[in-house]
Amino acid sequence: MTREEQAEIRFAFTLETAENLAEMEAALLALEHRPEIGDDLNALFRAVHTIKGSASIVGAEAVELFCHDTEHLLSRLREQELPLTRDLVALLLQCHDHIRALVSLFEADTPTVPPTHAQLLSRIASWLTLPAHDPADLQARETLTPPATDAVAESSTDRRIVKIESGKLDQLINLVVELVTASSELESHVKRTGDPAATESAAAVSLLVKQVQERAMVFRMVPVGDLFRRFQRMLHDLSAETGKQLRLRTAGVDTELDKVLAEKIREPLLHLVRNAADHGIESPAARTAAGKPPFGTISLNAWQEAGSIVIEIADDGQGINRENVLQRGLERGLIRPGDIAGLDPLSLIFEPGFSTLEQATKLSGRGVGMDVVKQIVEGLRGKLELESLEGRGTTVRIRLPLSLALIDGFMVAVGDSLFIMPMELVDETLDLSPADQQRLASRGYHDLRGAALPCLDLRDALQISVPAPASRFAVVARTGTKRTALVVDRLEGALKAVIKPLGTAYRDVRIISGATILGDGSIALILDIPELLKTA
Repeated sequence: MTREEQAEIRFAFTLETAENLAEMEAALLALEHRPEIGDDLNALFRAVHTIKGSASIVGAEAVELFCHDTEHLLSRLREQELPLTRDLVALLLQCHDHIRALVSLFEADTPTVPPTHAQLLSRIASWLTLPAHDPADLQARETLTPPATDAVAESSTDRRIVKIESGKLDQLINLVVELVTASSELESHVKRTGDPAATESAAAVSLLVKQVQERAMVFRMVPVGDLFRRFQRMLHDLSAETGKQLRLRTAGVDTELDKVLAEKIREPLLHLVRNAADHGIESPAARTAAGKPPFGTISLNAWQEAGSIVIEIADDGQGINRENVLQRGLERGLIRPGDIAGLDPLSLIFEPGFSTLEQATKLSGRGVGMDVVKQIVEGLRGKLELESLEGRGTTVRIRLPLSLALIDGFMVAVGDSLFIMPMELVDETLDLSPADQQRLASRGYHDLRGAALPCLDLRDALQISVPAPASRFAVVARTGTKRTALVVDRLEGALKAVIKPLGTAYRDVRIISGATILGDGSIALILDIPELLKTA
């Protein structure tokens, strides 16, 4: 067998084992909340047994032998010969981590084992040497009890899946995106020739390319629940480390987002969840004194809204003391006393170097993080919102585009410049007569079906000095619950645009979120409508 074939076998084993390890971890965390001999323990046993069998087939001897001992321990637990204690669940979680490490070493073709290998085998052996107990006695000695509220549910839906390396999928998506641009250019050139047959063929090819693009983009969408589940284990470990009782509640786990977005948003979410655990949730004694349950809840929720995905991180902790934030901002020179009027103190939290903790902890407090979170989110064309009620908790919302590669847009023109608005924000379009334009200029709003509609002239907002035509148009855009009419010179129609990021020289131009190359080679800029209205 060649080295390339061996590498492929190791990779396939790692890919398959990752799913079983995820099932193993989910079952262990569920057992901590539901300490009973049943489906969770069976799922745990099944996952370890499957990993052992696969390791035997591919020759991963260290993985096979370690899983064999772990399986023996689970067998005694399933036969109720051992007590299901917190210490045993903690040991099995360490076994899960160790199996993951052994698999990684096997994939890298490294013959060594981690330093903890012998120690874990010794601890497993000590449990295996315990005498069997009577089931009634085990029930009396049970140390794990179910929680009073909300346990995290795991989906057990079986899916028919064809596995493919993510890098190959990314290559396919990138080629499809470029194909959309090339097809648009071809269709534009053929139309200029005036050949009806060629124009019809080019239109058919363009339609097929767009259908391929729509199908291909679906391949890269992943449920946000896969991202959320990673934090269940983290909160379990933080509970043991901090002495706080932390619970995770999730919702909207079937909401899908681009895989690239999911990978890039993981670190910001990790920091926000850690912040909630460290800054937000109080100690059990403090929560009880405040009339709260001793356990603190951190909630992760996701939903789609107006062509965007919203991810919400909320906690029911102590909230943010605005006066404390303001004082720290003054002490650190982030603001001057004269700037306090009209300032929302919460905005200071995203300034570099800001922290309210007197001493840094293992989790946070060194003034590094929230500014980076904001920078990453905005780099993904997203928005960050922060709300907090003192004594009640804090909520952070991240709004992201559904895809980083394509946008359904509506193109308009102002003078010779072309601009694209996200289609999901466009409600309707209006024809503006010269009389309408005169009334707009004098009073600043348009009378639309008996209601006053605020208007913004893009010519003024973008400082375009080309003379305006006699007849113009308005595009009614909706942001949240508000509607605003954006006055433009021409309506160019709907299109699918391939988003090209702006260079670093334009990163401070906040009202433009990107650009696209049209079929004739011209460039259209993509407007960030919420930021444009906020700036105006």
